[in-house]
Amino acid sequence: MKRFEGKVALVSNGASAVGQAIVKRLAAEGALVMVADADLKAATATAKAAGTQHQAVQHDVTTIQSWDSVLAKTVSAFQRLDVLVNIATAAYSTPTAIADTTLEQFRAVTTPNIEGAFLGLRYGVVKMRELGNGGAVVNVASAYATVGLAGQAAFNASGNGVRMMTKAAALSCAESKDNIRINAVQTGLITGAPESTIVVSPATVPLGRKGSVDDVASAVAYLASDDAGYITGYILPVDGGMLAA
Repeated sequence: MKRFEGKVALVSNGASAVGQAIVKRLAAEGALVMVADADLKAATATAKAAGTQHQAVQHDVTTIQSWDSVLAKTVSAFQRLDVLVNIATAAYSTPTAIADTTLEQFRAVTTPNIEGAFLGLRYGVVKMRELGNGGAVVNVASAYATVGLAGQAAFNASGNGVRMMTKAAALSCAESKDNIRINAVQTGLITGAPESTIVVSPATVPLGRKGSVDDVASAVAYLASDDAGYITGYILPVDGGMLAA
């Protein structure tokens, strides 16, 4: 089923493990995809793996200039923008108690995760409005923003920030009648995602196993598609039942 035939998607942090799966899924369903990532080589490889018609661009999610450039290049290459996916990927490499966390460590996680999502929403919505075709934005953050993790204050805070910003932005776009929907996916214990290096045991997951990046890609594709045309401001957990427990 080609739900994205004739549509264009921009995937930020598209060379991450989750990003690669999302790019592959959207491309398989007919989308033309711009893969944006700080690692241009990895982004190019991701785009090539999805098919020769897709493109890649180097991207710093924390700067206005980079977002302006990426959005402009996407529209220049494909003449439209229908789907924007923002993926939060930053976490402490080593769990750090709050009393031992420096401001620099905190900002190193919250800046790319929260500010990256904010800038994507802010400038992505403006670009979609300029093009006049509506669109769908899907933010990807962690379910551990809701339940919390010891030693991951910035990861928890940034994930919940993305969650609540999604709701506020969705309501703002609904008020504007711009036909732009904004939703989010909250990932649980997903192999290859940041959580997989933080929480090593699936014992806390009701389904008793880790999920895959393809599980996340399926959820993102649903929320970005017309199948979810009456859904906005929703946070979809892909967590094996963790938030239901």
